[in-house]
Amino acid sequence: MRIAIDARMMGPLNTRGIGRYVEELVRAMLIEGPQNQFVLLARDPSTSPFLNHPNVEHIKADIQWYTFQEQIKMPALLRQARADVVHIPHWNVPFLYREPFLVTIHDLLLRRQPFSAKISTRHPFLAWLKFYAYRGLLRDVVSRAKLILVPTQFVRDEVREFYSVSDDQLMVTGEGLSDFPPADASGIPSGKFLFYLGSAYPHKRLDLLLDSWTVLSKSHQDLQLVLAGEKDVFMQRHMTRVEQERLPRVFFPGRLPDSELRGFLEHASLFVFPSSHEGFGLPPLEALSCNCPVVSSDAPCLREVLPKEAVFFFRNGDRDDMIRAIETVLGDLPAARAGAQRASQKVREQWTWQTVARKTLSAYDQFFHAKKNGFRENKNRP
Repeated sequence: MRIAIDARMMGPLNTRGIGRYVEELVRAMLIEGPQNQFVLLARDPSTSPFLNHPNVEHIKADIQWYTFQEQIKMPALLRQARADVVHIPHWNVPFLYREPFLVTIHDLLLRRQPFSAKISTRHPFLAWLKFYAYRGLLRDVVSRAKLILVPTQFVRDEVREFYSVSDDQLMVTGEGLSDFPPADASGIPSGKFLFYLGSAYPHKRLDLLLDSWTVLSKSHQDLQLVLAGEKDVFMQRHMTRVEQERLPRVFFPGRLPDSELRGFLEHASLFVFPSSHEGFGLPPLEALSCNCPVVSSDAPCLREVLPKEAVFFFRNGDRDDMIRAIETVLGDLPAARAGAQRASQKVREQWTWQTVARKTLSAYDQFFHAKKNGFRENKNRP
């Protein structure tokens, strides 16, 4: 098969999130399906990790996502690939691209938390315009996609809840854990510390974590709090709060390269993940893979993905229950770390990119054969 993938989010500056998903998926599929030819639409092909691979071609698509240019220019570039299968790894499929495609939907946060766009836009009218435009595009994408790949059963159920989608249109492919390079111990705090990794978007509930810290910092004066992630406008708000309220021993190291990230995870007393909504929940799995105890909200997706025997859950959005869970771990750190060590091998075996690649290639094969038959098998779907 000749497979085209929108790989614009892949690159040296997008080492996590959808960029990581695309890179690791392609790398694994080249091993699992060496008979296939891949065409990657990349912003800068010269930085692609697959630049000289014999089974990979590149088309330059230096177009920022979520823009008018994306809507106008990407359809022609996708057609230029002359592919049997077109895979868009996010819901930003151009409205003007009317050829068959399959799409990955990582979560439906846009439906669950409709005011998130309003928070990131200054003018209320523009915020609402942005929100309804995105939601309309998402509805159009779901209605046109021949196959929809999702990371968890939770997201599959969400798609079924919000849209008229048949079971055979959805496929759960999971996600995988990447291999970390050797740990870099530079910059790691000395002593005990709680660690968070990820974005500071409102649904991540760092506000709740800082609320908990106002209590924990007093009862554990030898403890530090490290919040790692890009210092964007959202993280800046938490940094301002820490400064204004004079919250002690809170550190913001910014975005960490994988080598430093591994060092932080291996040395942290525990990893805290207060997110209220996820499509998969990779950071706490990464923590477990590095033998780090995890305290997490009991959001449905996290209950599905994380091993219950090794994770200390608290009620989603409940500050006092978060404090209770953290206190439980701190009360017996050796036992908590032993539980994380037992779970480490399990999560590494369960969540592999090889498994994701095999399931995705199976979806491509299904798409390819249905396309040859004119998608007649799906003509009666809702």
